[in-house]
Amino acid sequence: MRAASLASVLLLVFLSSASAQALRDLRLAFVGDIMAHNVNTRMSDYQDIYRGVADIFHGCDLVAANLEFPIDSTRPTSGYPLFNGDPAYVRAAVESGIQVFSVANNHAFDAGEEGVFQTLRAFAALSGAASRALTFSGIRGNQHRPFLPETRLVNGVRVGFLAVTQFLNEPDAGRYVNVVDYSDDRAVQDLLQLVRSVSPLYGLFIVSYHGDREYAQEPSPLKRAFFQELLEAGAHIVFSHHPHVVQRYEVVRVKGVERLIMYSMGNFISGMTWMLGPAHLRGAVAATGESYILMVDVRCAAGGCSVRGVEPIPIANYMNERNEMVVARMSDLAEGTIVLSPGWQEYFAGRLALMESFLGVAASPDQPVDRE
Repeated sequence: MRAASLASVLLLVFLSSASAQALRDLRLAFVGDIMAHNVNTRMSDYQDIYRGVADIFHGCDLVAANLEFPIDSTRPTSGYPLFNGDPAYVRAAVESGIQVFSVANNHAFDAGEEGVFQTLRAFAALSGAASRALTFSGIRGNQHRPFLPETRLVNGVRVGFLAVTQFLNEPDAGRYVNVVDYSDDRAVQDLLQLVRSVSPLYGLFIVSYHGDREYAQEPSPLKRAFFQELLEAGAHIVFSHHPHVVQRYEVVRVKGVERLIMYSMGNFISGMTWMLGPAHLRGAVAATGESYILMVDVRCAAGGCSVRGVEPIPIANYMNERNEMVVARMSDLAEGTIVLSPGWQEYFAGRLALMESFLGVAASPDQPVDRE
């Protein structure tokens, strides 16, 4: 495998300098799906989406999200079922503080191979204009180039980021999008071998995975087992999405190191709750309009990195004064910091209570699940 041979060469370089690495603490943040429904892309100012939470991002060393659409400026923007986003829509996410994007998801090939090529060009342009380095993973312009992790240097720590999707809505046969179905044992073993080969090159290694059943609030047993295998192969963090609703997270001790699984981060921003009213407190659709920002504290030393603390910050989509969908802390919506009608304030207070109860089943970072 080309990845394995590359890893063996670079590992010698990495190990020769690892002993000199100082103790470093990183503050990371992860969010779910950035969708581009028509109600989102018709906004007058895309930066409004992030104003209620951008202060959280600005205090982080790294912020990651799943970008669930191609970016092809040669075509009109479009929503479900075949998405196409506007570069300006993505620029607003970048300017809010998001620097790392998974672009491997079921909508990655909605615009075909030309959509992939245009997305690569769009990211090149966004990177050139951004004040901070951008990283994205999950697509390629050359089908003969292997899918290898992207690398960032964060406060002196080498961070690897690899994005994978379980399937595509429009078939690509793995040419341009990194597809690994966790029910395909051969594909899984190939991915695990890649992770084993390259993860020693990094102080912190993150795998982004897009898959599982939509709207399921519990992870499938097969996905849970697969994510555990990714940790055992060398991933420190598995960051997952696709169900459009929140699933739990857990801190797991593997080989003496505390690692993290996010089973599903839900939607960060979408138009799925556009027509929802405050009477729909417990409706199934309500869960698609909320998520959490997961703050992750990581400590890194010469031997690698370990998760030291995890803090979920519940968030929700709501309609601003221009009837546009934006994001805010759920506590600001529930407690009146953001002025809403009494019905909506009561709605978000109820949703916050449900979210806090749900997140209460997550493993405490001080008492990780031990799976050595």
